Amino acid sequence: MKRLRRALLIALCCSPLPLCAAEATVDSRSVLLVAAEGMADPRFRQAVVLVTRHGRSQSPIGVIVNRVLDMPLDRVFPELKQAAQHRLHYGGPVALGQLVFLVRSDTAPAASITLAERLFLSSDGDSLRALLGAPTPANRLRVFNGFASWAPDQLEGEIDRGDWYLLPVDADALFSDPLDELWPRLWNLATQIRVHAPPPAAGMSALAQR
Repeated sequence: MKRLRRALLIALCCSPLPLCAAEATVDSRSVLLVAAEGMADPRFRQAVVLVTRHGRSQSPIGVIVNRVLDMPLDRVFPELKQAAQHRLHYGGPVALGQLVFLVRSDTAPAASITLAERLFLSSDGDSLRALLGAPTPANRLRVFNGFASWAPDQLEGEIDRGDWYLLPVDADALFSDPLDELWPRLWNLATQIRVHAPPPAAGMSALAQR
C-alpha cells in the first residue's frame, strides 16, 4: 500500500492524460459502457465505464466508475484533512499509479475532457488538490487510480461482439447510486432497451450522429 501511495504521488505530478487543453470541448459522444453478463475480460467483468472520444485520433478513453479501493485519499494527501471524506477508486487497467478525477463543476479543471454538461475528467494535480482542499463533497468528485483506453477500432469490435451495452451518461446515477448496485441496475436497463427497441447502428458509429 505504501508503494502504491508513492507511485500515485509521483504520477500525479508528471503524468497528464493524453489530451491537449485546446481540445477540452463538450463531446456529445460520451456514453456509459455496461459490461455484458458474459464479459470474458476479467478486468471489465460487471464494469460500468464512462467513456468518450478525444484528440485527433478520436480514440476512446474513460474510467471504470463502479469499483472502489480500500484507500482513503488522506493516505495519498496527508496534508489535506478534507481528503479523508473521499476514497480512491479503480479507474481502469491503463497507467495504474496515475490519478485521474471526475468532477461535477461549473468550471472546467485544467487540461480536462468535458464529458457532459458540468462533468469533467482530468488528471491535473493542482486542480485536484484545490478541489480536495475546498473541500469538494464526495457527490461531486471521484478520484481514480488509472483509466481505460482502447486502440482505434478496438472498442467498436468489442461492442459488435456483444461485450458491451451502451447507455446515455447519467451523472446523477454515477454520483448517487450505491456502487455495488450500479452494474446490475444499468445491465437490467440496457438489456430491456436491447429487447424492446431497435438496435443502434453498429459499434459507436451511432454516437457520431448526435
